[in-house]
Amino acid sequence: MPSREETVAKLEALINRATDLSWIRHDGEEWAIWKDEVKHYLCRTLGNSAEQEFSNAMRVTALPAYGGDHQPYYLKALDRAVTSLKVIKARVERGDYGTAPETQASAQSPSAPSVFIAHSGEPPALSRLAEFLKALGVEPVIAERLPFKGRQVPDQARSAMNGCAAAIVFATAADAAKDRTQPGRGLLNETGVLQEQFGDKIIYLVEEGVQLGVMLDSYARESFTQECLERAFHRIVVELKAHKII
Repeated sequence: MPSREETVAKLEALINRATDLSWIRHDGEEWAIWKDEVKHYLCRTLGNSAEQEFSNAMRVTALPAYGGDHQPYYLKALDRAVTSLKVIKARVERGDYGTAPETQASAQSPSAPSVFIAHSGEPPALSRLAEFLKALGVEPVIAERLPFKGRQVPDQARSAMNGCAAAIVFATAADAAKDRTQPGRGLLNETGVLQEQFGDKIIYLVEEGVQLGVMLDSYARESFTQECLERAFHRIVVELKAHKII
């Protein structure tokens, strides 16, 4: 049985090898060889639950029509596979594996840290972001999905922030203003409150093509697309580790 350090190193190597796979065709044998190696290693080292989690992550619910281009669907499956491996690697680093499978699959612990997500509307990637945080052992807090109890929207957001360890600004395209695209006004207004509440514990994720505006341009951010969140997920792990939240 390899040590935790050896397992982390092996998973990192598998993740790094996946970078080369984005340049090959979907029917290349390198993809099949890599998948089989990952599945075998996960099953042998971490158990069936880890292997199943990896396999489920690659499933694409829609496929192109007969004769259509499969390459975009292959790249989406590759992105999800790499994201799944990064989540599993983060769990290994925390020492989650080695416990009984039912413990690994259990609901979030009451003591799990929470992260507030500021966003505009319900973009398709929002649920994937929430699922990723849960996989890291972090409880995502989305104000609009909590009971309002008669509160107005700004008060609801402030109430939801209480008790959170950090915040994520998930800036997606909402409003077109002349020659630029910006997130919703509510998100821009909420960002000021976040800065007062969380200080430097804010992660800025900005959809490609979206401009935050002059007041926020100086803050470091990670770009993403609705289809590909890998870089954003990597940034989340880096920042949450830096603040010792995970």
